[in-house]
Amino acid sequence: MGILTKHKRYTLIAVVLLFICACGFYVYRTFTPGRVLNIYCWDNSFRELLTKHYPAYNPETEMIGSVKVRWIVVPYTNHVYQHTLDKALQMDNLNSNDNVDIFLTESDYIRKYTEAEDVSMALDRLGIEEKELSDAFAYTRELATDRNGRLRGVSWQAAPGVMIYRRDIAKRVLGSDDPDLVQEHVKTWEAFERTAALIKQAGCHMLPGYMDTYRVYWSGTEKPWITKEGYFEIAPHMEAWISQTQRFENNGYNYPYGLWETGWNRQVRGDSFCYFGPAWLIKHALIPLSQDESLGGTDTYGKWGVCSGPEPSFWGGTWIFAGRHTDNQELVADIMRTICLDKDVLMDMAKSDAEFVNDRQIMGKLAAEQGYGMDFLAGQNPYGIMLEAAGSIRTSQISAYDQGIHETFHNCFRIYFDGRLPREGAWQKFMATVWHIYPELQGAFFSYKTDVVEREVE
Repeated sequence: MGILTKHKRYTLIAVVLLFICACGFYVYRTFTPGRVLNIYCWDNSFRELLTKHYPAYNPETEMIGSVKVRWIVVPYTNHVYQHTLDKALQMDNLNSNDNVDIFLTESDYIRKYTEAEDVSMALDRLGIEEKELSDAFAYTRELATDRNGRLRGVSWQAAPGVMIYRRDIAKRVLGSDDPDLVQEHVKTWEAFERTAALIKQAGCHMLPGYMDTYRVYWSGTEKPWITKEGYFEIAPHMEAWISQTQRFENNGYNYPYGLWETGWNRQVRGDSFCYFGPAWLIKHALIPLSQDESLGGTDTYGKWGVCSGPEPSFWGGTWIFAGRHTDNQELVADIMRTICLDKDVLMDMAKSDAEFVNDRQIMGKLAAEQGYGMDFLAGQNPYGIMLEAAGSIRTSQISAYDQGIHETFHNCFRIYFDGRLPREGAWQKFMATVWHIYPELQGAFFSYKTDVVEREVE
C-alpha cells in the first residue's frame, strides 16, 4: 500500500511538472516576442523603405533590436508569390520563428486576403484603431476591410493615375505644353483619339504600346469580372478599350509593345507622346528610363508634364498585412504605424521620394504648396491633379481574381492586335486560360462563354 502511494505521488508530481512546462511553453509562444520577423514580398522595395524610414532597422545586420529580419522575396509573375505565400500562411509551426509575420499584397489580389479571415490578423488585434487611419484615402481602407467591417491591412501609398505627356511634342503639335491646354485635347476618349491622329501626322506616336490605356479604361468599369450570380461578364467599357486599341494599331497611333518590354522602355526617350500611371510609375520607371543612355534616343528628363487625361484611374498600390500566427505583434504594429501613419515619415516620403502618400491632409498641403515642383516635370507640382483623381477612385470592380485575369487579358488580346488571332479566338483563348488558372470559375465560364463569343462574332 505504501509503495502504491509513493507511485501515485511520483505520478502526480510528473503530471504537475508537465502541466507547468506546457503552460510555460504557451506563455512563451503567446507573450514572448519572436526572435525572427518573417516578411513576405515580391521585390526589394519594402526593404528599401524600411532602410530609409524605419530607423530601428539595421540593413547591414538585418536586425531590429534583438529580432532578426528574414526576407522571403518571391517573384510576382505567374502567381508564384501568391502560391508561396498561401502555403506559408496555412502553416501553424511549433517553431514560431517560421510563421509569417508580415506579408504584402497588391490591389489586383488584395480582396483574396482581405476576405480570407483565417490568414491575417485584424488591425484592432494589433492595437491599431480605425480612427488612426482617418486621413487615409477611402479606397485604401475599403480594399483592406473584410466583410465584417474589420480592417486587416494598411498602406503608405495611394496610386491615382494621371496622363504623363511630353512637353516638347505638345508644343510642336498642340501649340502649347500647358497642362490645362493639353487636357482640353485629351479630356474625353474621342478627343484623345483625335489628338492621336495629330500626333501621328507630326511623325510621332500617341502611345508606347498596346496596354497603356488599359488600366484607365478598367478603372472606369463599375462591376467585377465575376458577378455575384457567378457569371463572367465583360464590361462595355472594356469592349470599348479593345475597339479603340485595334483602331490605334491599324492607324499606327501606338507601338506594338507590351508593358515593361525593352521597346516600351525605350519610348521614354523616343517619340511617344504619353504614358498613364501613378506617382510610382514616374519614380520607378519614367525618371530612370528618361536618363538611361543604353536605351538610345535622347535624354527626356525635365521634358514631361502631367494632366488628368480622359477619365480618373488608379493602378497598383501595396498594403501591409500581419500574418495570423505572428508572434511579433508589437513590432509589426510599430512598423505599420511608422511607415503608414506617421505624419513626419509620410511627408518625407512625399517630398524626398516623390511618393503619393496615403494621407489626404499631407497631399492636400503639398498640392497647395506653390514652391513645390518636380524637376522631371519641368517644375510642375503634380499633386493637385493626382489628389483630384484619388477622390474619384472606386473599388466596386475589384475582385480576388484580378491579377490572373488582367495578365491573361493582356496576353490574349495582344495576339489579336498583332493579327495572329481573330477577335473571337482571343476571347476563347482568354477564357480557357483563366479557366485553367482559376478552376473554381469553370462553371461561370461555361454558362457565359457562348454569349460572349457570339456577340463578338456578330
